Formats: sequence, C-alpha cells, structure tokens
Amino acid sequence: ERLAFFAQDEWTISNTVEGYAGVRWEGLRTATDGADLARVATSSSVASPILQLLWKLPEKNQLRLALARTYKAPLTSNLVPRRYTINNNNGPANPDAEGNPALRPELSWGLDVAWERPLGKDGSATLSAYARRVSDVMTQQLYRDGASWVARPINNGAADVAGIEVDLKSPVNIKALAFELRFNTGCNWSRVRKVPGPDNTLAEQVPFTANGGIDYRGADGWEAGANLNVRGAATSQAGDGVTDHLGRTALLDLYWTRKFDAQWRARVSVANALHRGRQASTTYRDSDGTVVTRALSWDGMASIRVGLERTL
Repeated sequence: ERLAFFAQDEWTISNTVEGYAGVRWEGLRTATDGADLARVATSSSVASPILQLLWKLPEKNQLRLALARTYKAPLTSNLVPRRYTINNNNGPANPDAEGNPALRPELSWGLDVAWERPLGKDGSATLSAYARRVSDVMTQQLYRDGASWVARPINNGAADVAGIEVDLKSPVNIKALAFELRFNTGCNWSRVRKVPGPDNTLAEQVPFTANGGIDYRGADGWEAGANLNVRGAATSQAGDGVTDHLGRTALLDLYWTRKFDAQWRARVSVANALHRGRQASTTYRDSDGTVVTRALSWDGMASIRVGLERTL
C-alpha cells in the first residue's frame, strides 16, 4: 500500500532568476504472506523536499541548480521470501535467489547542476553534473544454506554516487543538405562505503555511456538516420567474495522513411544492426579457490522491420 501527498509552487524572483520549491510525503506499507510463508509486514515513510533555481545568463545561457531528496522502494519480487531454485549447477557464482521481506527503501540526498547554451536556431549544448548520498543502499548478500548457495537483497549502509554528462544537438546545412547531429556522453562513479575496494561500486551502474546520431531530411519527402549507443564494461563486487562483470556493448539502429502524401509513408528500420551479444561473468573467490560462471546473451538479436504507416 502506498500513499503520497505533495505541494509545490513556482515563482519569478527577478528578471534573471526563477525558483521552484516543493515537498512530497510518501508512505509505504508492505505485507508478505502465503500458504507456506509466515506473514511479514514492514512500513516506512519519508518527506522529500525539492528546491530548484534557474539563472538566465547573457546570450541565452542558463544555469540550473536543484537539491532534492529521493525515495526508491524495493521491487515486489525482492520482498517475497520464497526461494527460486537454480537447478543448473548451484554454486557461489550461480546461487539460488530469495527475497527479503524486511528490505527497506533507499533514501538519498542529491545535488544537480546544469549549464545550457543554445547553438544556432535549433541546436543546444548542455553540461551537467550530479552528486548523491544514498542511505540503506540495496546490495546482494551471498550465504550458504545447507548444500545450497543463496543470494538475497539487503540494506548495506551508505553509498556515494556522482556523474557528469555532456549533451550536444546541432543542425548542419552543407550545400542544401540538411543534417541534424546528436551526441551524448556520460561518466558515472559510485562507492558503497561498507564494501572494501576496489570495484566497490553499485552493481547496476554503467561507468561510461555514449550516444551518437545523425538524421537527414531530403527535399522530396524521405528521411534517414542512424543512432549508435555504446556502454562501457562494468565491474562490481559485494564484499562477500563475489565479483560481477558486464562486458562492453554497442547498439546500432538505422531507419529510412519515404513520405507519399500528408497521410501515408513507408518505413524501414534495422535494430541492433551490429548483432552484438553481451558478455557477463560472476566470479567467487575464497581460501579454497575460485569459481567462475560466464554467460553470453543474444537476446538483443538484429531485426529488420518494413511497414506502411497511415496518419489518422
């Protein structure tokens, strides 16, 4: 059960400064029970203030500053204590999965700063950075129950998270050829305080991302474009001998459209044109040796789609 209230207001402080302030209260109550499960109930609540300021600088530049407290509730599947058994070679690098009904939400204080600048008529450039302090961060705990290895989510103290991002968008005109170029890149860092380094990072955090795209609009009603997304490799360890690694990925999407009239057009698109899989591995080390599980995922297979679209 979830209940939330919020109040907000915006105001103009001066000709160059605008402000926004708000507060949100949210309460969460969960209960888990079943035919073979003892009932477990937990409740939590948090008040989240938000403050944002916008400075309008010369030459249409803008500077944004935001301070906020955020609230991340656990997934329902992470609260159910029923065990999901791994029948394929259970081990410390391939454990059973179990929820934790006592799991508490993550709370964080965050500061965001962004500088924005227009580029020409329709282009823009943005440089932004953020910093977060997370409490009750959720990580995985590995333990042994008889002959089986089991992993479950737990609250594991505080974590520090930070990142920086650059975003560019600019139209280009060369000898009557109209292009639009897009580029975005970001770097992220994190540190779980209770886990000794190195690689004491959040498991779901990607350290580096980059996106590049180009769109072309022809004068006779056809358009074409491409977008390339690259995600860097990520390594994290939870402090109990387990290290997870996700390999680098590259995803290329292509499209072509031809407009016949105001309502009809044809579209051809190719998703994951590079047909790249994703490599992942889990390593467990203790005094008795090392166990490694490796996997190659091909769920993002290349695909082509041809369609005829009509605007209603």
